[in-house]
Parts: sequence; structure tokens; C-alpha cells
Amino acid sequence: MKRLLCILLIWFTTPAIGLGQVALKTNDQINGFKTVPQEGIFVHVNSSLFLTGEYLYYKVYCLERGSGGLSKLSKIAYVELIGTGGKVVFKHKILLENGVGHGDFFVPTDIVSGGYTLVAYTSWMRNQDQADFFQGNVAIINPYMANQDVQGKLVSSEFNSQGKPLQLNNGAVSLANKATPTNISPLSLMIPDKRFKKREKVSLLFHNKDQSETLEGNYSISVRKKDSLPASAQSGMLDFFEKNHASNVKPLAAIGDTIYLPELRGELFSGKVIALQENRSIQNLKVALCIPGEDYFFEVVETDELGNFHLNIDGYHSGEKAVVQVLAVNSEGYEVRLREQKPLDHSKLVFAGIRIDSSMREKILQRSIHNQIENSYFQFRPDSILSNPLRQFSDNKEKEVYLLDDYVRFKTVRETIVEIIKDVSHKRVDRDNEAIRIKGFDYTQVADLPPLILMDGCLIQDNNALLEFDARTIEAMTVLRHRLVFGPEVFQGALIIRTKAGDGYEQFQKNSAILMEEIMKPQPNKKYFVQQYDGINPADSKYRLPDDRLQLLWIPKFNLRDGQTQLDFFTSDVTGEFEIHLEGLTYDNRPVSIRKSMYVD
Repeated sequence: MKRLLCILLIWFTTPAIGLGQVALKTNDQINGFKTVPQEGIFVHVNSSLFLTGEYLYYKVYCLERGSGGLSKLSKIAYVELIGTGGKVVFKHKILLENGVGHGDFFVPTDIVSGGYTLVAYTSWMRNQDQADFFQGNVAIINPYMANQDVQGKLVSSEFNSQGKPLQLNNGAVSLANKATPTNISPLSLMIPDKRFKKREKVSLLFHNKDQSETLEGNYSISVRKKDSLPASAQSGMLDFFEKNHASNVKPLAAIGDTIYLPELRGELFSGKVIALQENRSIQNLKVALCIPGEDYFFEVVETDELGNFHLNIDGYHSGEKAVVQVLAVNSEGYEVRLREQKPLDHSKLVFAGIRIDSSMREKILQRSIHNQIENSYFQFRPDSILSNPLRQFSDNKEKEVYLLDDYVRFKTVRETIVEIIKDVSHKRVDRDNEAIRIKGFDYTQVADLPPLILMDGCLIQDNNALLEFDARTIEAMTVLRHRLVFGPEVFQGALIIRTKAGDGYEQFQKNSAILMEEIMKPQPNKKYFVQQYDGINPADSKYRLPDDRLQLLWIPKFNLRDGQTQLDFFTSDVTGEFEIHLEGLTYDNRPVSIRKSMYVD
């Protein structure tokens, strides 16, 4: 890994062309490019056929081509669902931890029935042919939308928006055959009894086939009602290894070629500062990036000789806006631009169609009813968010928090500082400008460093405007008195302001040196709900809730211990055949794919 960092450091010193892109200019850079291992992605999806109102769950496995092990290179993966014409239904950013990550997508009622393609890749994989990206067929049926244009051909839906039956025409093209169970694996799965009653406990027992080898690994498991509707076959980890494991072909490269850099230190932001006047330097300018919100992010970086800057966020953030600004006295003389990721070319994707005919009417109707009931009681079966957002100041004990409702309210921040906030002052620096200052712990030390001022997580540089800001809209003000270092910038203390609405910073974003853009936040790490009936009395109100789960279990982070492990879950009130589907990789890089059926009567 140290060698890779040295190679990538050479690239980062090369002027950027696009977001995460550089041009190869020397033979050393070309040789370094060929030395870094290539990546491949496998995605375990809980099904290949969905109705609106259902969840598409997935887990991403980012693997190193050649070795077959989980990649330690990329920290970000991208997952897109693409429709005909290259239309992007969703694009997710996935944080990879030791090569794996997961996400989900609720299929909305405004999506058109048809065949879609799920595509997954990393920035580093964009140096390969797009045919090497993960591509999986996904079919979606919307029973609530009439007269849908499915794959360019008109198909009437089974139901209208009120759920009433409509006459259904024979549709477009058909899907591939159903997937056949795959059980070639170093693990074995045992089910003591394949037939179960409603709301009964199911125990799955996992064994290693060779007791000398380990069960430990990285797995994901799905238990779902088997589709009685035609569905595309799903590939497994074994299929992926057969196709990709032996291949570690290095992409061709020559001097002048543009390559994508791997996001090996987290989420990459890249941009450029432009001088609006010819005599202004754009080198060594300090640029601040803020992601506002309750769990905000703040960092400062410096530009190179061409005004380019790069910044990585190594962790989860919940913000959907980025504010970038130049730190300078006369910042109005600059303009800031963020580079955008170049979209993929989806013109070569081939979509599997769907065929909806009248024989499917009852099956679609019953499945839709199950979904509507289950979604009505979703609040009683919530998932848990496990992601720990970046909290840069939350653990700092040397801070003073002022909840302004506990004090007499004043109209402006100026008056509030004078009357309430200790160790914070303001002074006039020239005829037209005032400056806010924070006392350090050493009162004898003379320093005129500016403080860090954040409002709702966004940097505020206009002290004049802040002093006249309506303090009645502020919920709390926090003071930190010690020095803070962010990249090349040093601040004497911090004044952190939280407004009641959470968007007070927007009043200060008015010059060209401040850029505010929508960004894509990473998918949060979740623990998905697992229904339990142990210890619940049938007379209890929780037991009397309807249970129409088609997805009995989804665990994207499933770990096995040596020897044997047991996994328990409960059936629902839905009867029929259910498929247990396990995918993953042992710690010694052996692929695992298991599919078995169970029945609920």
C-alpha cells in the first residue's frame, strides 16, 4: 500500500483535467498506472423483479482482479439503475469499508414498467471498458400506472391508481428463464425442516465442507418469496469469479492519455479557482469546503499554480449541499468552480424486456396487496441507521454553549455578543469594516488571528453582515477558545452558530467567490429490521399487527464463525415458496453462492 501511495502521489501532483482525472505525461506515470491492481465489482441483489412499493436491496463487493480478494484501493463505489434511453433512475454513492458496502432503493409509484439495468463501478474502474462493470437485469412492474410505454411498446397495466382491475393487453418481449439454484460452495447450508407454518422460527445451520478450512468471511444473505412471475436469472459470486478472477489485463496507456484516479482516501472533491482580474494570482489560495447541516463537515485546502484544488472526505456525511469559498480579504475578485464527474455512456446497454399478460393478473394483484399492507405498518418495523457522521467539534470539552432562549433576547448578533457571550468581542479594523475576535486561554498573548465562524456548518467571512444578523432566529451559539488548524489555515478559536431553521448561512452566499451546489451524499450504513416473535404473547398488540413480509430477511453484513453457525428468523403470514440466497467470499478468497428453497404453509 505504501508503494501505491507513492505512485498516486505522483499523479496528484499532475494538473487535473476533470473530477479525479489526470493526464499521463511521463513513462514513470505510465508504469505506475500499470502497477496498480485493477478492480472488479459483484453486486448481490435481493431479486431481479420488483413491483412498485418494494425495496431493492443490494450489497457491493469490490474485488481485486487477479487475486480475487476484496480490494483495499477504492473507498467509494457507484451504483446506478438505468432505463431505456440511458435515463438514470437513481445513482448511489457507496462508502466501501474493506471492499464492501451496501444500499437500498424504494421503487416509487411514478416509475414505468419495463426492463432496467443495474450498473456498479468505481472511479478506478472507469479506466477499463464499461463492459467490465457489473451489469445486472432488473425488471419493474408498476400496477398503478395505465398505458405504459414498456421498452417502446404500449402495454396496459393490470390496475389503475385506485387499485381497480383494468383490461390487460399482451405485452412486449419476455424475460430470461428463472435462475436455477446454485450450491457449489465451500460452505453447506442445512435447514432441519423445509416446511414451516406462519410466524414460525426458521433456523439455518451453516457448516464448512472441509473441517480443516475456515467458515469466516464476508457474506450477505436474503430470504425472499420466490417470484412466481417470470424473472431474469441472477448471476452469483461463483459466476463472477469464473468470468473475472483469472483476468487482470492492464488497460493500455500512452503519454497524453487521461486516466481516472482511484478514490483511495474517501470521497473526492476537486475544483478550480479563476481570477476575474488579470493581475490576481490563483496560486496558494486557501479554499474552504463546507457541507452544512446538523452533522456538518469543514476543511481548508490550498490551490496549486493553476488554481486547482483537491479534497477528500474519509467518512459519512449527511449533507446534500456543498459550499466552497476562497479565504481572502477581497474574495470577490475570484470565481470558484467544482468539477463534476463525467457521466457514463449507457448507449451500448442491452435491456431485457418484460411480458405482462392476463395470466399474471391474480399474482400481481396479490403481491401488490401484500406490499400495500406491509408499507402501511412500516413504522412498526423500522431499519436502524448505523453510520457515524463526521462530528468535528462534538467531543471538544473546552467549549461554552449558549442556548439563547435561556437569556434575554437581543435583536442582533452584535448586541448578543456584548450582553451574553463571554470571551467574544468585535472591533473596528478600518473605516468600513469590523472584525469578531475570540480570546485565547493565555490572556497575555497578543494575537490577531481571525476565529473560525460557522453558521449551520458553513463558514461565514462577512463579519459586518454577521454582526447585524437577526439573533432572534438563532437557537444556540458555541464558543471554543483554543487554536484550530485546518489544512494550511490557523484560527484563534471558533464561534459556532446554530439557527432555528438550519439554513441561516444562505443569506451570506452572495459573491462569485462563494459557490453553493447540490451534491450526492453517500448511502448510510443500515441495520435492517429482523422480525422477532420469541417471547411475544399472541394477545399482545405487536403480535396482532399484520405481517405481509415478502422479504423475510436481508442482512448485508453476515459473518460466520469457525465450525458451525446458526441464523434464526421468522416467517410471515405469506405462504408459498421462499428462496434463501447467500453470496460472499471467505477470508481466504473462495467465492460462495448458495440458493435453497423453503416453504410456508
